[in-house]
Amino acid sequence: MIYFNNAATSWPKPPEVSSAVYKYLNNVPCHSARAGLEKDSEDPAQSCREKLCKLFNAPDPNQFVFTSGSTEALNLAINGLGLNNAHVVTTGIEHNSVIRPLKHLELDGKIEITFVDCDETGYVSPESIEAAIKDNTKAIVVNHSSNVTGSILDIKTIAGIAHKHNMPIIVDASQSSGAVEIDIDGWGIDLLAFTGHKSLYGMQGIGGLHIKKGLELKPLKVGGTGIKSEVLVQPPGMPIFYEAGTPNVPGIVSLNAGLGFVLQKGVSHIREHKADMVRRIIRELAEFPEVKVYTSSINNSMANFCFNIGGMAPEEVGYFLDSSYDIVVRTGLHCAPLLLKQLGVYPWGTVRASPSYFTSDEEIDLFIVAIKDAVRSFTKRKVF
Repeated sequence: MIYFNNAATSWPKPPEVSSAVYKYLNNVPCHSARAGLEKDSEDPAQSCREKLCKLFNAPDPNQFVFTSGSTEALNLAINGLGLNNAHVVTTGIEHNSVIRPLKHLELDGKIEITFVDCDETGYVSPESIEAAIKDNTKAIVVNHSSNVTGSILDIKTIAGIAHKHNMPIIVDASQSSGAVEIDIDGWGIDLLAFTGHKSLYGMQGIGGLHIKKGLELKPLKVGGTGIKSEVLVQPPGMPIFYEAGTPNVPGIVSLNAGLGFVLQKGVSHIREHKADMVRRIIRELAEFPEVKVYTSSINNSMANFCFNIGGMAPEEVGYFLDSSYDIVVRTGLHCAPLLLKQLGVYPWGTVRASPSYFTSDEEIDLFIVAIKDAVRSFTKRKVF
């Protein structure tokens, strides 16, 4: 099987990730805060927070809060701000993990939302975001990199706009974490949500939120922490105030190992390696006008090849690649319905191929052959 769905979940994982998880699961589960055992060993949670600091250029490891992934992190960020009678600016390229928490607040009558449109590549200009700000705007929520087209927004400039208007910026870094450079401190990011199972090479079910020091959020959940058991309310202090319940230690262990791999290879190296593959695919298929490409070489991570084939519905392309060439891609709306409407491909969606750092030249060759085969075989028909 050739797996081209790494924008959903990366596979394969680096060997050190599975090795670290296996080692953890086959040893006594010691937790530095909760266990009654004393053992000289590295605390994976603290090690992971320190690696996150290094990767994202953040000043304090304890400002990283572990969650089940970006969805929980974004719910904590959006709901934790306590927005009421407020206007929120977001964009048309957002994933449903941003859209749905905002829409639920809107349905409750707490907020009004403006979705700022993108251009034909999925890029949203900072100027258009600033133009949407009103007197009662209380937050800006933006996707750093589109999970569909791969477009990258200018977070530093958008954060500057947010702060000029005295409001926080929430950044969804689900796709960009580990795939492109992120600078929390240098860009002035207030809240950064990330997931571990994509380009950070961890397991599913682990992610986190970086909360800028001094910014207080209402927690999503309260309860057991394993320490300060005499306190009858959620103990204050970072990160414990936002980490009630049993931690996902296997997930944290996997994320810690995945971060080690990313830091060792270097984000810029990983990005350029994947970009070379995507550029090659685009170049090889340029002779076929039937292939409509939505991934631009400008303002883009170049981690995705997003396209449609004229005369074929996206799910037909996916079925053909799977059944004829054993190639796995993603088809449909990609949990980003507003963007697909702006691209003019709603409700069918697109085909998204997202190679891995570990994808071989031979696999890229076969993918190109498969797309050419699909074009020659099926584009005489008119489907949509």
